[in-house]
Amino acid sequence: MQAVAEPKDQRSMSGQQWWVLALCTLVILLDGLDLQAAAFTGPSIAAQWQLERSSMGPIYAMGLAGGAVGALLMGPLGDRYGRRPALLLSMLAFGTATFLTAWVRNFDQLLVMRLLTGIGLGGAVPNAAALISEYAPPRLRNLCVAITLTGIPLGGIVGGLLASWLLPRYGWPAVYIAGGLAPLATLPLLWRRLPESVEFLALRAAPKPAADAAPVARPRFPVRELFQPGYVGDTLLLWTTFFTSLIALNFLMSWTPSLVLEAGFQLRHTAWAAVALNLGGVGGPLLVAALAARHGTRVLLPVVLLLAGICVAVTGRVSDSLPLLLLTFCSGLFAFGAQIGLVALATHVYPTHARATGVGWTIGIGRIGAVFGPLLGGLLLQAKLSLPNYFLTISSVLVIAALSTFLIRRHQPAA
Repeated sequence: MQAVAEPKDQRSMSGQQWWVLALCTLVILLDGLDLQAAAFTGPSIAAQWQLERSSMGPIYAMGLAGGAVGALLMGPLGDRYGRRPALLLSMLAFGTATFLTAWVRNFDQLLVMRLLTGIGLGGAVPNAAALISEYAPPRLRNLCVAITLTGIPLGGIVGGLLASWLLPRYGWPAVYIAGGLAPLATLPLLWRRLPESVEFLALRAAPKPAADAAPVARPRFPVRELFQPGYVGDTLLLWTTFFTSLIALNFLMSWTPSLVLEAGFQLRHTAWAAVALNLGGVGGPLLVAALAARHGTRVLLPVVLLLAGICVAVTGRVSDSLPLLLLTFCSGLFAFGAQIGLVALATHVYPTHARATGVGWTIGIGRIGAVFGPLLGGLLLQAKLSLPNYFLTISSVLVIAALSTFLIRRHQPAA
């Protein structure tokens, strides 16, 4: 295990810090690949097992529910035992579970394996984000975290391309075999080259206070304080924004391949649509982060969410593959991009002593919305709505997110 020799406040990235950034992004890329494996394989599984496509909603949702459980379990493990062992354990868990999914034979087995996969996946993001934020120079910290989190759509791109090649040749189990072997094969590299957080090591090495020392008072900001005058309005609006925007984003991530097939496009177009969505998701967060630093978030974020809603609504009305892919790309650009801006906004709403509680609960509420996204897709398919109405429903959810964002009083100002 290596340590950083340079001070953390240098103005440029050291070789060690670039290496940590690359490894953390690789971890999240593999996380994103396995997270979206069910979306890539869902249409093929439903066809082989003679299931209604709408029945795949719980499968997509179970991975996200497992992710929420994993974040709650693996986050504290990272704080207690270190970011490095928590990341390695997460990789081992989701790699193994993804690999074993290739041998499931019925719906219930698939449901259980997606839950187990999600638990492993949920531990990767918080620990990777914590590790890179504690390694990066303060001046570049937000950018480094944003780059790391683009691994999720990058994983979707790699997974979509992989699925488009594997599915017609070897069937859906091959996607899970490849998706499982990739993180397992990466574990030796991480074991050898991924360092522990310097801040975590320094905290662990700090001398303990003497037994007779007076206890140090620590500021507390219980959850009930989020509803005190001056904060209650922004708290409820933030929760509404995160809940609705993540319903829409996870609907798109889970159901885009199935809806493309439902629209009459060929099977190969389902994987390409997933690639286009995630390709937009790579550029969106970096674009919105740069614009927010220059122009603030008050007008920018509502406009970005509205643009996402417009793109989603129009997607349901196209009949040619090129416009479909272009609109799917734009939907990913704006929907993924808005999420980075919303996280930055959440950190600005609350004062320093309240920030961890406020942001943590905001993201927690958003995760509930993330689970509802795939379930909503299944309900819409069962309702036998016309294809434009599927997308129009999700578009309306994004409009609600845009409105609630605009009404928040505290916004990130321009730099």
